Amino acid sequence: MQKVTNPIIWLARFRHRKGYGVHSPFAFRFITDVIYERTPYYAYAEQDKALPLSMRFRKRRGLHLLLRLANHLQPETIVIPPNTHWEKQYMHSGCHKARILTQCPEGKIDLCLLTEPADSVLKHIGNNSVLVLDNLHRHREWFRNIPSVVSFDLYDLGIAFFDKQYNKQNYIVNF
Repeated sequence: MQKVTNPIIWLARFRHRKGYGVHSPFAFRFITDVIYERTPYYAYAEQDKALPLSMRFRKRRGLHLLLRLANHLQPETIVIPPNTHWEKQYMHSGCHKARILTQCPEGKIDLCLLTEPADSVLKHIGNNSVLVLDNLHRHREWFRNIPSVVSFDLYDLGIAFFDKQYNKQNYIVNF
């Protein structure tokens, strides 16, 4: 979840910002109300104080997005890798009722955060599941080939929705 530091990449993706050109009401609402939400949330200040100074500028934006995503979805089960302490804190702040697990449970999962591609997770993905892939710029080909319905490419984060009621679409968002 590093901020795009290459201005050429940012300029190439500039026309894909803030939902311009998105005609799906679901996708436009998700882009404007979750991805580009600028209102300070209730837990930002408390969580940001605990972040080490070196991470406050590099990862804070992506962590805030994970908090907003968990708050928007209100999942019952969140699966995260075991080495993601800060992501766990922010997602728990976004949804207190969620069970946060480091292993895939037997049933379906609602929200899954991955730092590396894992095909074994895909069999636990249900109709209303959401998958978030960190370091998307390294694993873009794997992300494009998952059987998602609606996906958002944020350059360093990928968000995939598996809800079959939507039409298949891949969006590039300049985040």
